[in-house]
Amino acid sequence: MRFLTRGQGGAAELLKVAYPLILSTASGTVMQFVNRVFLAHYSPDALAACVPGGILSFTFLCFFMGTATYTNAFVAQYHGRGKTASVSVAVWQGVWLALASGLVLLLLTPAGFYIIDHSGHAASVRALERPYFAILNAFAVFPVLNTALAAFFIGRGKTKVPMAVNIAGNALCVLASWLLIFGAGPVPAMGIKGAAWAAASGQILMTVLYLRAIFSAYNRRRFRTARLAGIHTGLFLRMIKYGAPNGAGFFLDIASFGAFIFIIGGMDEISLAASNIIASINMLAFMPVIGLGLATLTLVGKYIGMKKPDVSVRVAHNAVRLAGIYALTLGALFVVVPGLFINIFGSGNSAEYAQILAKSRPLMKVLAVFIFFDAVGIIFADALRGAGDTRFQMLGASAAAWLLVPMRHLKICGTLPPIRSCFAVMRLPSWK
Repeated sequence: MRFLTRGQGGAAELLKVAYPLILSTASGTVMQFVNRVFLAHYSPDALAACVPGGILSFTFLCFFMGTATYTNAFVAQYHGRGKTASVSVAVWQGVWLALASGLVLLLLTPAGFYIIDHSGHAASVRALERPYFAILNAFAVFPVLNTALAAFFIGRGKTKVPMAVNIAGNALCVLASWLLIFGAGPVPAMGIKGAAWAAASGQILMTVLYLRAIFSAYNRRRFRTARLAGIHTGLFLRMIKYGAPNGAGFFLDIASFGAFIFIIGGMDEISLAASNIIASINMLAFMPVIGLGLATLTLVGKYIGMKKPDVSVRVAHNAVRLAGIYALTLGALFVVVPGLFINIFGSGNSAEYAQILAKSRPLMKVLAVFIFFDAVGIIFADALRGAGDTRFQMLGASAAAWLLVPMRHLKICGTLPPIRSCFAVMRLPSWK
């Protein structure tokens, strides 16, 4: 297989950068998946509430996270040009953006409560969604901040540091979730509130570890990380110019998914819990592709900075091949042994859980098709971002995503991933 060859833009180089990021995102996926399994065993209402409350919080922060993510592209391109000082300046602009976003997100808390109260969900579910969202939103500055801080390492291809940081933070979250959800000894059982506090503790630990690494003696000396921590107006505005379309596209994409989740929640609790199971399994499926996408963005940005656009295209095509193999393999498992994934969320002994699991199993076949096209779309989208093309991604992918909302009563939602992937593929020749 030719794409497995070594050299610039080959799969060997891509995997060298990608595997720590894949392990990083996989650890986050496992953490969230385990938390939802814990909540499923705590109560059906907690399972029904965790995804809508979580997706609402994530929808609020994803514009800022999407904008901060573009710090990776700046760092990668400056690193490719050998501009070490500019690397630090770019990272700190992302950090200041993240800190400002924390204040905005706090002000949006009443808007989140309004959405939950008018969602049409059962009163017992809304009562759990409100505190879960409130806690996550209060600490939402940390995921955005960690995105900017991680760019210092990811953009330079030093992906083992984010891997170690993410694994440590997610491990703390899993341990704290078990303790705070179910309680033990003097610690009372907090249910869904415990899951939210555990998530916040993991993010805070990540921030501490990133700052410690960035302010190491070596980085202070070579990159002047301490001396260049101020606001650089010109670069900050450039980051907003190029990163905001990426953030807007990310927001519109996630918001469309969040709208769909809330629409399903207005049907009945069983359907909401079943959709949350599928959403959790989908998260388990595509998060490793997110890591591969970040590696693609990094290498594309690096070779664009080195004036080698042909190698950037090679990186994107090889990444899509790797993602496709992964998605086809996992999709086959979803079709052949769906119970391997579904049954983790409950034994099905109770009548309520039996209904939830029965509704979930047929959707696994749809998910098997979805993950392939979603993987292709994610890789090409990150490749475009690494090349500096964020506006097309915002317009094309967002338009495709919002087709989902008017289609909510039709059985053709599976056409969304092919539409989104085609938008990204059509844009690739513009690099040449």
